[in-house]
Amino acid sequence: MSSLNQSKPSNFNIIRHELGKLKEMPPWGRVQGDRWDKLSNFVYRVKTLRGVQRQAQAVARANKLKIQPFENYAVRRWYNHHTHDQVLQMFYAHPDVQPEENRKHRTIDFYLRHIPFDLKISRFPRAYPKDIKYAWQHRHHLALWQYQNQSKQGRYHTGNRLFIVFHHREQPELSWRLRREFETLETLVQEFLDAPILLGLTVTNQRMQDIYQPWSAIIFHIK
Repeated sequence: MSSLNQSKPSNFNIIRHELGKLKEMPPWGRVQGDRWDKLSNFVYRVKTLRGVQRQAQAVARANKLKIQPFENYAVRRWYNHHTHDQVLQMFYAHPDVQPEENRKHRTIDFYLRHIPFDLKISRFPRAYPKDIKYAWQHRHHLALWQYQNQSKQGRYHTGNRLFIVFHHREQPELSWRLRREFETLETLVQEFLDAPILLGLTVTNQRMQDIYQPWSAIIFHIK
C-alpha cells in the first residue's frame, strides 16, 4: 500500500489526527433520523473535532434543541463519516476499483470490476442472533441479516453492498475505535480486493412484495 501512502493529500493526515482525539464515543441518544441528519450535514465539511462541536452547539441554539444531545449526535456522525471516507480512499487506490463520478450518489460508492457497490462500515450488530464466530463462518447469513434489518429511513436500499464489520472481542463497546486503525484496514482491504469473494443474496423489499438479488461481501476487522 506504499503508493497509497505517497499519494494521500496532507489533509488526510490532519483528519486522521483529529479522529484520534475522540476519547469516548458519545451515544446517539435517539434513533438516527432524517431531520437531525439534515441539521447536522455540516459534519461532511468540518475537519476538526473542536470545529464540529462548536458548529453543533450553534445549530442547536438556532433550532432550539438541547445542546448536548445534538452535539453528541453530530460528533458521532462526524466520526462515522470521516472514518468511512478514509476507508473509501483505500478502495479507490486499487486498480480494480473505479470511483462513482457522482460523489453524492445514494447507493453507489465505487465499481469493483465494473460491479457497483455501496460501502457500509459498522460494528458487529448487537441484535444479530448469532455470535461473531458463526458470522465469520457464515458470511452469507450475516449479509442477508444486514439487508433485512437496515434502517428504514432514507438510507434504505437493496442494491449491492460491501460491509466492513468491526468487533472488539474483549470489550465490544470499544469496537468503534477499530474504525480508525487505518494501517490494519489498508491491509485487509488490499487482501480482499486482490481476491474478492462476492455473496449472491435474495432480498425482499420492505413491503415483502418485490425480490432483489444483490451482490454483497463482508470484510471483518476483529481484535
